[in-house]
Amino acid sequence: MMRRFRSLLIDRVSVRIPGLHILKFAMHRHLPEFASVNPHCHGWSQAILYLSGNGRQRFAGGEAGVEPGTLVLLPPGVPHSFVRSGRRAPLCLLIDFRFKLPRAKAVVCCVNRSELTQIRQNLASLLKHQMRGEHPLHWEGSILVLQLLMVLLRSAGWIDRVPLGETKQGAVIVQRLENLELHSPLSEFIRKSGYQRDHLNRLVKKEVGLTLGQYRTQQRLLLAKRLLAQGVRVAEVSTAVGLLDQSYFARWFRKQTGQPPSVWNRRHIE
Repeated sequence: MMRRFRSLLIDRVSVRIPGLHILKFAMHRHLPEFASVNPHCHGWSQAILYLSGNGRQRFAGGEAGVEPGTLVLLPPGVPHSFVRSGRRAPLCLLIDFRFKLPRAKAVVCCVNRSELTQIRQNLASLLKHQMRGEHPLHWEGSILVLQLLMVLLRSAGWIDRVPLGETKQGAVIVQRLENLELHSPLSEFIRKSGYQRDHLNRLVKKEVGLTLGQYRTQQRLLLAKRLLAQGVRVAEVSTAVGLLDQSYFARWFRKQTGQPPSVWNRRHIE
């Protein structure tokens, strides 16, 4: 069959965990000169998530409209095809995989907003690695690919949703924050979590009564006070808490405590 799309991200892969083997992971742009994909089938399961474009997805037993956020999940051996509507060539995420699941059936559904946000964040991370000339599927990339497929399988009902209670989620997030190096930016922590900042703020505030930024400030202040009380020099304390500019650290510490670090240091050592 003539290739009717171009791949923008990865193609052939081999990611394995017990019971699951990902064969292909790609982001495809349909070629504009082709308005359809002819009927065909595969010997493996396939997930297709449309990120842009519109059309009709046809498969054995039915057909459905396609728009951004539409997910098509197909078990092995199911014939399927696609017809574009409009001029815009669709962009889609495609994952081929082998997964032992009894009674799996073709599903067309819409991915919810929070899941779609997580998917786009993971794809952006993989694209960033590729643009840097790095192989997108180093260990971190493989985890992102697995996370993406799990989101799609849950959205389609192929595996059960097992949401953590918010209390448990908050405890997990707080624990990860406590293990995070203080010089690591919160923006990177948020990106890797797969959640939006507002959602994380709500979880953390419910757990400890503080937002992400406030909790990070509390962590910095506690460490700074402890080190200063031990007689560690202000410059070294500044570096240890992730505020590399000593002048900025002094202003920040004074704002938090009402005293410059040098004064606080002397009073608590004596």
